[in-house]
Amino acid sequence: MEQLKLIAETRHATGSGPSRRLRAEDKIPAVMYGHGSEPVSITLDRLRFRAALNAAGPNAIITLEVEGKNHLTIVKDMQRDTIANRVTHVDFLLISLDERLVVDVPIRLVGEAAQAGREGAVVQQQLMSLHVESPAGVIPPAFDVDVETLSLDNPIRVSDLTLPEGMESLLDDETLVAIAQRTRAAVAAEQVDEEGEPADADALDDADEADDED
Repeated sequence: MEQLKLIAETRHATGSGPSRRLRAEDKIPAVMYGHGSEPVSITLDRLRFRAALNAAGPNAIITLEVEGKNHLTIVKDMQRDTIANRVTHVDFLLISLDERLVVDVPIRLVGEAAQAGREGAVVQQQLMSLHVESPAGVIPPAFDVDVETLSLDNPIRVSDLTLPEGMESLLDDETLVAIAQRTRAAVAAEQVDEEGEPADADALDDADEADDED
């Protein structure tokens, strides 16, 4: 699992006013808590925090250095300004590397679905993240799932994923991760008549009516 280090400052002034001033200075108000300790209000550099999450993903282990002391944490919750799409507050949870956590790990589909393409199908991702319980130290940024063998008769299920040692999926093994689905063009191509022309629905209806009159 990716581990990063960020320097945080203790934040003494709390409330909406001081928080707005911090955000105006490109800083993020945050809180660090867990393991029975009292919550500690801190401040982070917004750009460095964003770069860390972009590089390592939402489940990254982040070492926060506060007043010269290192604290192992993960992001428990983030609040965002939906209009500006900026993080406005972060909750950090104190952890240990062998501690078991329940998290959602993103799923990324990789590779080329050649077999599905030959069948006139396209890839449809059914599951965007996997709900797991795992030691903190083995949680990956994401699961990369190869779709090379994906076909109409061979979907990818949770049971097909390879999990790190000690990690357990909290979803049913038969849960679909990705399927191959026929395109409209492929379905239409199967409905042509023997001369290679699409069957005309109105003409078929007229023929049926003529047969009834006879």
